[in-house]
Amino acid sequence: MIQTLHTIGKVLSQDEEYQQYFEPFENPFSNEEKAKAAKVLAVEVTNGVINSIINVEDFSKLKINKYLFRSIRGANGTNLVPTFYFQLSGVVDKEKWEKAQIENIRKLVKRIKQSVNNYGHDFITIEEVEKLSELLLVKSAGLNKDNAYLITMKIDGKYFGQFDKYRALFEAEAYSKYYDKSRAKNKICSVSYQEEEEVWGRIDTLGFTVDKNAFRRNGFSEKTSYTMLPVSPEATKILEGSKRLITKELNRHFFNLNYFILPHFIDRENEDVIEEVLNEFIESRKNENGNYNAIGKSIIGNEEILNKIIEDEKLQKNIYYDIMFYQQQQGQFLIKLQLSDVLPSRISQIFEVKNGIEEKYDKITRIEYVDKKTKEKQVRKFYINFGVIKDYFSKKIKSDYVYQPYFFKILEAVFQGGCLNEQLILKGFMDKIRSDFKNANEVGEFTYQNQTKYTFVLYQYFLHLGLFKNEKNMENQTKQTAQSVPLTADDFIAAHPNFFKEDYKKGIFLLGNLCSYLMWVQYSELNNSPFREQLNSLIIDKKTIKKIFPKAVNKLREYKKARPSLEAQIANFLVKEYNLSNTDTSYIFTLGMVMQREFAKAYGESKSNDTPKNK
Repeated sequence: MIQTLHTIGKVLSQDEEYQQYFEPFENPFSNEEKAKAAKVLAVEVTNGVINSIINVEDFSKLKINKYLFRSIRGANGTNLVPTFYFQLSGVVDKEKWEKAQIENIRKLVKRIKQSVNNYGHDFITIEEVEKLSELLLVKSAGLNKDNAYLITMKIDGKYFGQFDKYRALFEAEAYSKYYDKSRAKNKICSVSYQEEEEVWGRIDTLGFTVDKNAFRRNGFSEKTSYTMLPVSPEATKILEGSKRLITKELNRHFFNLNYFILPHFIDRENEDVIEEVLNEFIESRKNENGNYNAIGKSIIGNEEILNKIIEDEKLQKNIYYDIMFYQQQQGQFLIKLQLSDVLPSRISQIFEVKNGIEEKYDKITRIEYVDKKTKEKQVRKFYINFGVIKDYFSKKIKSDYVYQPYFFKILEAVFQGGCLNEQLILKGFMDKIRSDFKNANEVGEFTYQNQTKYTFVLYQYFLHLGLFKNEKNMENQTKQTAQSVPLTADDFIAAHPNFFKEDYKKGIFLLGNLCSYLMWVQYSELNNSPFREQLNSLIIDKKTIKKIFPKAVNKLREYKKARPSLEAQIANFLVKEYNLSNTDTSYIFTLGMVMQREFAKAYGESKSNDTPKNK
């Protein structure tokens, strides 16, 4: 990954459009639309005295190296020089506006004083800074709230960036953490593979850091950390710039995680090709949107670039792909998952199987509804993506998600192959299904039914990608995925031989059909389904199977709705007991209950479409 970052940075640092990322200061208005409406409040300081007139200038990208801005880090953070965002209160009421604006200015002036004090600036005194409070309040009244504002100072007519000592302050602060306590002379750089005059050892570009106890095994010391990852000053600056560029231009969001997809170039010498590919990635990121169809047609979030990779030849030739999921904690990456060298052919396979499985099961997963506003009939399709998968392997706490480690194992398996534990997958599915079944009054009766169908589709997806251990290659079935799922019990079982390998599983599934039919009969007769209480909150084991089978048969006879052929079929299969886990038994039974509704619906539609034959 570090080589990927270095290659990206080496090429894009030569492009004028991206040079800003390779400086120790930042562009305060990197958003083009915001930059057009941005203004700069330039406070003139002459011989240590603030001019009473504060000038308003148009913001210019060409002056970024003069403003010397950087984002505030931490609640009490400040800038190396007093260049900050200037906030205008959005309150409408005049009196309340003034009160709110006074508070904004108080916080700003406090930070300016901290900057002057903390970094020993001598161009102005703290007492002189106090004058800004009144001047800025008066100036605020005439500013346009539709504009964005930056405030900086000009010393005797010059911006901070026009003084060597202030630029040097930014350089030292930006890079000193990399060589502080750990540097060496005449060592091999681990990025360029060349002997360099000096190398630094405290590189943390991707969250790697040497000041944690975990990196102090076997007498490891910070002073010799350059032996672990020695990087030259030039390479360090490129890596730092790449990190900034990627987190701004290529960063994507997956709920409370961030992730990025990066091209990993095998041929790192052809800089024209590299730049062309990188620009396509950046443009693709700018054009992405969050509509439902875009999210559905992607596999992670709403990225379009993975689809482009399998359509565009130049994105396949001599390029692998790196994918990283992370959370950012202040200046550090907390890496959740790093996938290296994902093949374009694998990405193509992921989408080929995804599209085939979605099409095959569309009949049972699509939801038809009438839009409340337009009163028109709408269809919502089910799409396979990690936004859906995460629901079974995470817990939502307030607005955040806490992911189970196995979620990242699934991500890794999908993109790089390997095996998944079928029992852990089914357990994740059943935990969610049981929860929705228990809370049907709150979430709706159809919720657990939909979840069951969705999980079966996901199971088939994993199966056809070859992710379950001891399963044979599903090549022949994959070719048939576009065929719509059959909607009779016997045909459904026959269409899924890997799922229904043993007769006992078929018996459990059909018993689920029978119990669902019984509950429908009860609801028709009683407007209630008391047999639901026999289902033990969908915790189904062999004892439960033996207990509910005769009860279901007897109840159907009471209602004169017995189904002798199905009952006999179930009995014949259940005699052939097979050692299943409770998770397996519960899932197969629940699937049988849910699919019975689909079989009944299909039968009803088929019957209504029958026409009398000519005699």
